[in-house]
Amino acid sequence: MSAFTLSEVDKSEIREGDAISHNGKIMTVCAKDITRCDFFGIKIFGDSYKLGYQPVLKAFYNNQLR
Repeated sequence: MSAFTLSEVDKSEIREGDAISHNGKIMTVCAKDITRCDFFGIKIFGDSYKLGYQPVLKAFYNNQLR
């Protein structure tokens, strides 16, 4: 059983404090990690996620104690 459940979302739904799977690692997104560019649009950790065509894997923590 995994500690996280992954769900595909659009990159525009990611906010600071969210955890995402990026390059195979679960990483927490800070405000400085989200940038906006006129050409690429929103970038997270410098990645445009194929200009928005590739979904971002948002991680949700499974609380095992409940």
